[in-house]
Amino acid sequence: MYQEESFKTELAMYTRTRSDAADIEYKMHCHNSYEIYYMIAGNVTYFLEGTSYRPRPGSLIVIPPNCFHGLQVMDDSEYYRIRIHFVPELLSLQERDLILGPLASDWNCFEEQFAMEWYFHALEECGSYKKEVQDIAIRTQVLAVLIKIFAICSAQGPRKGKEGQIQDIIGYINENLALPLTLEGLAEQFFMSKNHLTAIFKRATGTTVAKYILYKRMALVRGELLRGVPAAEAAARAGFGDYSSFFRAYKKIFGAAPSDRKAAALPDMDRSGAF
Repeated sequence: MYQEESFKTELAMYTRTRSDAADIEYKMHCHNSYEIYYMIAGNVTYFLEGTSYRPRPGSLIVIPPNCFHGLQVMDDSEYYRIRIHFVPELLSLQERDLILGPLASDWNCFEEQFAMEWYFHALEECGSYKKEVQDIAIRTQVLAVLIKIFAICSAQGPRKGKEGQIQDIIGYINENLALPLTLEGLAEQFFMSKNHLTAIFKRATGTTVAKYILYKRMALVRGELLRGVPAAEAAARAGFGDYSSFFRAYKKIFGAAPSDRKAAALPDMDRSGAF
């Protein structure tokens, strides 16, 4: 069983999804938008930049742009969730500095936020509005959601996952994406075998070292392209040494050439449940 209610504009996307199928595959990705994830029911493990978290009903996760994340559905009990994606340009510069500032550097989780469902229902109604007022209504409702999250954050602070050696490795990768990065080089940098590094990285992130680096670099390129940087220059800045290999990988991941300026900054809604 799969049920979805959703709508998408250029700056925001809302999705309410129910499903009841277990999936042993990790759904890992990163994108250039903010994501607000609200758990209503289900049994999943969420992976966020090397930490794992088991959200309970009422859990609210705020994920900033370019944060590598995803989940594994653990069983076939009903999995019911709401997701909002939006790009920073939905807000004014002043609103971004004030409201998004505390949420921009790392993912945050707030538990037992059942009152948030009212805000999500109000946002869902925007999908039925006429086009001439829909963008205004969506911006207003997303702003209301963010102000409520800002108030929650100020009052109780976030809950984050456990940290360990893998955080040092991920931090090193993220700080050196423009440089050549290989499994061999990372293993040498952190004084461990390639097999051990591969095992602990997969266990912590749900993906391989190579795929993590690729997706983080692609997210970096996407941001540069949206700012008008030429594709070859953006690829070089992100650490891609060979443009033809970059071009093929980009087209495979995003379904469009880097020169396609119409490609959305928001992730595509996907019935596979990847988002």
